[in-house]
Amino acid sequence: MKQRLTLFFVSLFLFVGTALAQTKVTGTVLSQEDGQPIIGAAVKVVGTSTGMLTDVNGRFTVAMPEGKDQLEVSYLGYQSKTVKAKANMRVFLKTDAQVVDEVVVTGYGSQRKASFTGAASKVDGAVVEKKSDANFVKALEGTITGVQMNNSSSMPGTWGSVYVRGRASLNSGTQPLYVIDGVPVNSDYDTMSSSSNNATDPMASINPTDIESVTVLKDAAATAIYGARAGNGVIVITTKKGAKGRHNVNVDIKQGFTAMANNNMKFANAEQTMSLYADGYVARYGGTKEARIADLTDMYEWDGKTSTDWMDEISRKGYYQDYNINISGQTGETNYYVSAGYLDTKGIIIASDFKRYSGRINVDSKFKMFKFGANLSYAHSIKNGFSQSTSGSFTNATVGAISSMQPFYPVYNEDGTYSNVDSYNPFAVWDKELGDINEDKTTTLSVSPYLQVDFGKGIYFKSTFGANIYGLRQYQYWSAIYNPQGMDYPGLGQQYNSQTTTLTWNNILGWNYTFGQQHNLSLMLGQEMQRKDYWYEYYSGDNFPFASAGMRDLSTVGHWNDSEYYKKEARLASYFGDAHYSFADKYYLSASLRHDGSSVFGSNKRWGTFWSVGGKWRFTGEKFLEGNNTLTNGTFRVSYGTVGNQDIGFYAARGFYVSGSNYHGASGMTPESISNSELTWEVSKKFDIGVDLQFFNRLNVTLDYYNEKTSDALFKVPLSRTTGMTETYQNIGSIRNSGIELSINGTILRNKDLNWTAYANLTWNKNKVIALSTDKPIEGSYTIIEAGRPYRQFYMKEYAGVNPENGKAQWYKNAEGDELTENYTEAAKRYVGSADPKVFGGFGTTVTWKDFDASMTFNYRLGGKVFDSGARFTGFGMSFRTPLEDVALNSWTEDNKNAKYPQYIYGDPYSSTQNSTRFLYSGNFLRLSNVSVGYTLPKSITTKALIEKARIYISCDNLHTWAASDFVGYNPETFESGVIAWQYPAVSTYVAGVQITF
Repeated sequence: MKQRLTLFFVSLFLFVGTALAQTKVTGTVLSQEDGQPIIGAAVKVVGTSTGMLTDVNGRFTVAMPEGKDQLEVSYLGYQSKTVKAKANMRVFLKTDAQVVDEVVVTGYGSQRKASFTGAASKVDGAVVEKKSDANFVKALEGTITGVQMNNSSSMPGTWGSVYVRGRASLNSGTQPLYVIDGVPVNSDYDTMSSSSNNATDPMASINPTDIESVTVLKDAAATAIYGARAGNGVIVITTKKGAKGRHNVNVDIKQGFTAMANNNMKFANAEQTMSLYADGYVARYGGTKEARIADLTDMYEWDGKTSTDWMDEISRKGYYQDYNINISGQTGETNYYVSAGYLDTKGIIIASDFKRYSGRINVDSKFKMFKFGANLSYAHSIKNGFSQSTSGSFTNATVGAISSMQPFYPVYNEDGTYSNVDSYNPFAVWDKELGDINEDKTTTLSVSPYLQVDFGKGIYFKSTFGANIYGLRQYQYWSAIYNPQGMDYPGLGQQYNSQTTTLTWNNILGWNYTFGQQHNLSLMLGQEMQRKDYWYEYYSGDNFPFASAGMRDLSTVGHWNDSEYYKKEARLASYFGDAHYSFADKYYLSASLRHDGSSVFGSNKRWGTFWSVGGKWRFTGEKFLEGNNTLTNGTFRVSYGTVGNQDIGFYAARGFYVSGSNYHGASGMTPESISNSELTWEVSKKFDIGVDLQFFNRLNVTLDYYNEKTSDALFKVPLSRTTGMTETYQNIGSIRNSGIELSINGTILRNKDLNWTAYANLTWNKNKVIALSTDKPIEGSYTIIEAGRPYRQFYMKEYAGVNPENGKAQWYKNAEGDELTENYTEAAKRYVGSADPKVFGGFGTTVTWKDFDASMTFNYRLGGKVFDSGARFTGFGMSFRTPLEDVALNSWTEDNKNAKYPQYIYGDPYSSTQNSTRFLYSGNFLRLSNVSVGYTLPKSITTKALIEKARIYISCDNLHTWAASDFVGYNPETFESGVIAWQYPAVSTYVAGVQITF
């Protein structure tokens, strides 16, 4: 029913009956597929202009002029039918598979999926809208094969990396290219400190309600047309347009709350903590437990009653509200879509929130041979709070609560003032009037006008200009009153402003031609130029004389520090061509070629050529499968080609000097990079082979195998410090991703009242480093990058449990074998798994019954590892930081020799909590990512209120996560490194809403 309602508004036939008839004929138009009435079908008297549209029940009454007895019945997406008129007639229309065939949007144009030779996955905007996250990209996880999110923070609006078919580069960019309505946009985050994981994601500026569809392009046949920017895949976003038919006003209002999702981070209470601390003191320094408890009670000034759960105190149920309105339609040859939106979501940790104001205008028009239009969008967001990287900062509310505060401390003193301000009491640090400020304000403006000229005979010219401007204003203030670090200044204010401007202009000449009835040819030649400009400015000041009065703005500072200003720019020039040929709708060929020139590379190697070839065979079109009712559609496709990666520093190939190195008052400059005229493109060779099968016209299966090798990798090579620099880029190294993608979707049951569909998908990806700059691996504290192994390989000492005789931790002594040691320094490192999941994907189901609808979706990961690098500071340590309850109750003692954890000894003299597989967990999880239930009010009720459609619904995100039994943390999802520490907890969101169409 939903599909037919949608098609109604894009129906191309509107007829008005005349008063010339002498006989009236009534009837009903129905779908032959499921017997449902077709709303808005055109019923026309053959040979006249007399006609009408069917009503909401598919019924019509038409006056038949004298001498006429034939009716033509048509509807977009169905085969037209001519029938003889008779009383109370019923007309059944068949689905026209060729008309409703899904379209793949590639950015420079679109193709029928039936003829598309590449690998691409598409998700409709309705799926994206169900998720309540500020960033629409998170809705892709589990719904599209090959797409993996990497973000351990659930703070609203915070950036997270995305992999399409694995990490495809060693040192250069790893993120996909984003294209909105044919124009590439900026997706690079910017922030004052890149190590804080606190950056706002530029994709959070897009209102999901404006999205018509999202298409992920994966293989060379799909991405090579983008050449130098497509090495990490392409995500194409198509926004909504107005449709021919009546004008619509759509209102969507939803409100709800956010809450901390399920986890196993339960911290010990004051009594349990005091007992463990005392055991630790006794184990290290001797004495009796009673005496140590007395000493510690005095040290912490504990009243013996206070027991504060600091994580419980700083967490909250946040208010969520999202309001959207859009107006769409078509007047004459002009269609339009205008929208406005407001999102306000409070984080589950104090002082964290995200607001977004958005608006969009899309207009398209046609006049004779000309088509022209423009897409304009604006978004302004405000993000407050402090997310967290793996480094730990006490001013972060989560870090302060877990790693600094004690359960013996009350939140407030008896007089109402904050307690223990010198220990980073998070309520004091983030006091609304006198505390810290960490505010990001972003502004995103996108404009993309176009002009198309149709010369006839399938020849057209299209010119599109795109401007995307992303601005950031970030202000951080360290409180002179409540921040122990800020008190030293007193008060520190830092202002960071930046702007990224991306200008793109492309011109395309195309020709679509059909000859001999069975031959279809599509040719395209194009030229594109892109300019990217970036600047930032930084200034800071300290000594806020009026801080106690709440004056925290930088304009009130008493002392200014040095300022910074920096700008850079890059250019890209491109020429490209694309060709598609099909014969008899069974055999398909495609080829593309792109020649890019980039200013970021060396003067001798600035130009690169990228290409692809693809083929597809629809074997169900052959005679040997003719009339097969089981396998109703089947295709085999293969593609190969090359794409590039230019995502490095704008001046990485140039000998670059930077000013500001002054000496004794004289201005000076220092070298920042050395010249490399041979630095060139990183090239990825992509191979894909796949099959698309359809059974019984209702079950669809897609299977792909891919192998992608990146060579001439842009790799940072260390330099001798005598040069004054530490590293430089060279084309050295190689990395490979290979894997299998499987997607299944279909209709389980369908009749007049019920439609039940389901889907499932999985991606198996294997990442392997082929070569580095030298034969030597790059070894970190607990990771290693080495040829022959995954890029995100963990390499650390392997924990062997607790020695029950003495309570000491044990490790495996050698790189292989079972010999144990209690000496941490003697233990050898081992290869202990990768952060990359071996398999990831999702599954779900949707049921509609009469006016009710319900859906449920899951996503999962299997086979990856998660390392908690901050474990010794977040519940497992032995330095008087609040322990987890499980640690407090299950650490080794003389009375509990079979304990789960080593003996708690103050100061950890035996390195029990140092980096090892003790804190390396399984990253397996299954998450119930969304449940939605809705009810559409009957039209008999809504039409009386002049409402075309009204739907009420509830939607819940991240209801429950089933993690591996050994995992300890707030969220098994990790940062790009595969590491977690001081996580902003996972969030569950519960909303209720109403959608109204006038």
